Amino acid sequence: MKQLVFVFFLFVTLIAKSQTNIISNSDFNNIKINNITLSDLKKTLGKQTKIESLLGTSNSYEDNGFYYYYKFNGLKIDFSTSGRKPYIESFDVLNNEASFTIKGITVTVGDPISKLGTIDLSTGRNGDKSILFAECDSCDVFINIDFDQTTKKITKINYFDMS
Repeated sequence: MKQLVFVFFLFVTLIAKSQTNIISNSDFNNIKINNITLSDLKKTLGKQTKIESLLGTSNSYEDNGFYYYYKFNGLKIDFSTSGRKPYIESFDVLNNEASFTIKGITVTVGDPISKLGTIDLSTGRNGDKSILFAECDSCDVFINIDFDQTTKKITKINYFDMS
């Protein structure tokens, strides 16, 4: 019985690893939104003048005491301000007015996922596939790329820091 449990655990672990595209810390920090690196965006600590000097004037900005919310054409960025220094909690590339670059490949909403090269697909609870990028399988910071299941074209790109 113990051998069966061990084999099952090993099998599940191998499946989980094949569903996340692991990238280096350097590749992760060099992710770009509209040609601005994630590392440079993090350094702003959500300060409006610094964010807007990198990405241009925002369409809207809100500070509710816990978050800084920014909206740009095709892009939303949220900084959490609770508990420690402000950090990017999430960003969303919503349409083709914003670009996203990972490992030197630039994509946007509407592009075919084939543009990303050979990648592993992750299956969600509803059975739909998406593309996950992270520094490790169990990391709390990751990129999720949703795509139309029929056309295989990107519909949304998200970054989450759940730490």
